[in-house]
Amino acid sequence: MELELEIISRKTFNLTPKGPLLISRAPKWLRPYLKPEAYQSMVELVTPVCETLSEAEAFITQSLHELEKMCQEEDTFWLAASLHPFARALEQKVWGKKRYLRIFEELQIIGRRFIAQGLHVHLGMPDVNAALRVYHVLRLYLPLFLALSTSSPFYEAHPTGFHSYRTKLFEVLPLAGLPRSFYSWEEFESLIHLLTRLKIVEGLRDLWWDIRFQPALGTVEVRICDAPGRLSDIFAIAALMQAMAAKYLHEKPSPGIPYEAISFGKWQAARHGICGSMIEPISLKRKDFATVAENLLKELEPYAQSLGSREYLARVGKILERKPISFMMLALFERGANFPEIIASMREEFWK
Repeated sequence: MELELEIISRKTFNLTPKGPLLISRAPKWLRPYLKPEAYQSMVELVTPVCETLSEAEAFITQSLHELEKMCQEEDTFWLAASLHPFARALEQKVWGKKRYLRIFEELQIIGRRFIAQGLHVHLGMPDVNAALRVYHVLRLYLPLFLALSTSSPFYEAHPTGFHSYRTKLFEVLPLAGLPRSFYSWEEFESLIHLLTRLKIVEGLRDLWWDIRFQPALGTVEVRICDAPGRLSDIFAIAALMQAMAAKYLHEKPSPGIPYEAISFGKWQAARHGICGSMIEPISLKRKDFATVAENLLKELEPYAQSLGSREYLARVGKILERKPISFMMLALFERGANFPEIIASMREEFWK
């Protein structure tokens, strides 16, 4: 799992470029798992390979507590959210790595606007055929995963009208967003070879898809989610992905739905959050996200039980009940809270 975090000043509640300093001062056990991101006001927390969700939860919890202590020494704190509510994009310092400098030189202001964070979940696959089946199914449900995670309703001190404005910023980037389907592993490999030969990409890292294969790691990586605003939500969403993957490791997936239908659901998730709707792949009917999620919880419970993640999967119901953090952010704003007050409330909410 990969969780991207904002680094924020305790005095101003604005983003602050302390990421490099925090990584350099991380204890030996944490340093390999605390990574730089595009901007110096961000860090990425990466778990080791975990056999269970409880193992991943223990590592992330311990790491976040350690990071909090490090941040206190620098008069900062970390925040799990996909867009800072009022930070100005062009004021952020780019991390000086060669790859990031190359990317921003090409993207110019489009790239500089993308001061966003997300959650990436890697699911280990036994072989390429299993990876294809899981990719095919999870791709159909990408809108639901996004709807369960929304945390970016504001941008540069403005309400955007979206629950995940990060999604709309991301889609402007080249080779980003909802990917195509693949009917065989050879088709995928041929595409990568072509894009590499034509120097469109240097490697898979340059394909910023909402879901993608990671052959070097043996995983399918789901990348569509905002950074959830609660720790429990992170593992609920991961449990849903994991149980769905387990079901289709050996079962034949449904035929699929048109690209445009998935894209419609993604728009609904970004715009309306969990209150939106999607095209349910089995029935080919438009259903609200909550109904789709509730049906999946019943269907996937046996698989979660076998994985030891039933408790985590059940937490999806809690997300439906209290809604993702974007709803709390907007409710506070509508009641007159200022952005520092909203951020303070988000910090308290994360551990609930």
